[in-house]
Amino acid sequence: MKIKFEKAKMLEKLVRAMGAVSQKNTHPFTEGVLLETCDDGLKMSTYDMEKSVRALVEAEVVLPGACVINAQRLLSIVRILPESVVTLTVDENLLVNIKSGRSSFSLHALAAKDFPQMPVITSRESFTMEQCALKKMIVRTAHSIAQIDKRPILCGAFFKLEQDNIRVVSCDSFTLSLCNLRTPIVTVIDNLERTSFIVPGKTITELVKMLSDEPGEFVTIMVTKKNIIFNMENLVFSSRLVEGEYIDYDRLIPKDQPIEAVLDAKAFQDALERAALISEEKIAGSTKNYVKLSFVGNALQITSKSANGDIYEEIEAEHTGPDIEIGFNCRYLIDTMRSINTEKIRVKLITPNMSATIEPIDDEAEDSYIYMVLPLKMKE
Repeated sequence: MKIKFEKAKMLEKLVRAMGAVSQKNTHPFTEGVLLETCDDGLKMSTYDMEKSVRALVEAEVVLPGACVINAQRLLSIVRILPESVVTLTVDENLLVNIKSGRSSFSLHALAAKDFPQMPVITSRESFTMEQCALKKMIVRTAHSIAQIDKRPILCGAFFKLEQDNIRVVSCDSFTLSLCNLRTPIVTVIDNLERTSFIVPGKTITELVKMLSDEPGEFVTIMVTKKNIIFNMENLVFSSRLVEGEYIDYDRLIPKDQPIEAVLDAKAFQDALERAALISEEKIAGSTKNYVKLSFVGNALQITSKSANGDIYEEIEAEHTGPDIEIGFNCRYLIDTMRSINTEKIRVKLITPNMSATIEPIDDEAEDSYIYMVLPLKMKE
């Protein structure tokens, strides 16, 4: 096998393919990338038994063939090569030589025939949407995906497809994020095999790295009973879905909240970031992030006390309803605010013991989203 390719084109696809490379050292082939020559250039595949990436790299095929190379090692080599054409050669003993300019590397490969059989996934129907729109929905909700939970359904993002709307929901038991995108593109919903599904958090983390921010670039999505496939230009990313029924999230979101406050989003986030310097305190091996919000008149007072000291912040608030004091984990509020990119937000409350909701104010947006944060019980 002998191929020639441009470093930049190879590196772009290889970085994305790393999203389906195993990090558990359980099998040398799941840590590798399968390289196969074809009529269009070079096919690249990675598969960690749960996720898979297939990509096509533009390359000149001098001698056809296939092999498996350790993905992390190949990535490290390609990254540091000079910016020029790279020649990759594999001999009959599976010894790989990678050469660019005056730089040359040698390493061992594995036989392509022993690479795990990747699932062949087909679906009756699919739908297409802009990559930047999907990426924006994921970025706004990913922080509420649970990392570890006894309920696997909370370790993923819930998608709900409707005739003119796509909804993404995530919940980690302490925060909840919900985003709606009004779009006419889901016109084949009656023919889809599934209209609601849960995508694993690890898949979401890798997908957001692959999606483009540029308008006009699209992704075609196919959903089957157990898998989801994201088909982008010269790149196919697939993953297993999380099995199970998602929580009744609509019941968790408070209704009829009599206390409202409109805040400057940046001023609120900056104040929380400063409060976190004091609020973060490790006690008996656990981290305390307690911060108190006091809505008094047309001001929001942000205070925190710990062994590190104490802090007082005050920002303007267009406040309606009775005054209220409520405590939160500061980190949950900061993670929520970092996912918001509007100038103003609306905070809604009922009592110090009931969840607060935060809504970005943007009347011109094609999407809407709401966040819920669980309060902490204040001792004082």
